[in-house]
Amino acid sequence: MPEIPIVGPLVETNWLAAHLDDPGLRVVDARWRGDGSGRALYQAGHLPGAFHLDWHAHLAETRQGVRDLLLLPERFAAVMGAAGIGDQTLVVAYAETDHSGAARLWWALNYYGHPQVAVLNGGITKWQAEGRPLSQEIPEVVPVLFTPRLQSEWIATTEEIKSSLTDPDQQVKLVDARPPEQYAGQAVWTPGGSLYLPPGQTWVDTGGRRLRGGHIPGAVSLPSSGNLDTGDWTFLEPDALRERARQAAISPEQRVILYCGVGISASLGMFALHLAGFQNLALYDASWEEWGYEPDLPIERPE
Repeated sequence: MPEIPIVGPLVETNWLAAHLDDPGLRVVDARWRGDGSGRALYQAGHLPGAFHLDWHAHLAETRQGVRDLLLLPERFAAVMGAAGIGDQTLVVAYAETDHSGAARLWWALNYYGHPQVAVLNGGITKWQAEGRPLSQEIPEVVPVLFTPRLQSEWIATTEEIKSSLTDPDQQVKLVDARPPEQYAGQAVWTPGGSLYLPPGQTWVDTGGRRLRGGHIPGAVSLPSSGNLDTGDWTFLEPDALRERARQAAISPEQRVILYCGVGISASLGMFALHLAGFQNLALYDASWEEWGYEPDLPIERPE
């Protein structure tokens, strides 16, 4: 299979338009909505030849009471193979506005040893603004073999984080990628947005379970939404992304662990730091979905 040229993890719309028909390329529509309407958006119009993968519907599962964890290797490989993503396939993922679904797929593929993946800068939002074509045709896909090759450094465990809290010499920086109100313990994440805690209460009831508000001790706040230019929803230039990290006291020499509500906006934050040149990055996939529910895990809140 001929190699497809690609420059880095971020591709531009003009590059993708010129390579849409290349063999070995799979474009993935990674749009998702909290109300489950991502599939309807795809059916109404998508990039020509794109296959739809919703991170919540297709790539996540519940394990040991923690929702929205990445699929285990065998199931992930089955989803990729059915989508026409094989060991030699170049994947370009796109979403809209905040890119979180595309960044989540970028992280997942890298975690499973498939670095041939890029995110479309500006996503379908920029593509449409430039007057480029959309399609309602669902592509026919020939199933292929995807071999997961787990790269454990791309994920952080609860035990690693707990260890870093008691041993500062490990040079670990925790980054909270949620909106400021969630970091401050005033709200928690839901698929529909921030759910604010009742006045005077440090937790919210979620169907008989107490989800606490706050953040992991020592974590810095770096909301993922700040990595994007809201004029055209492209990523900030690497120098600007590095400056955001510097202002949050995040150093390239540290192991940087990112988390959010369920690991999706943290994927966007991780991708942005990767663009800025950070190498030792990991996602705490269980994120606040685990940490906030577990009463034995420590949290911080502003007074």
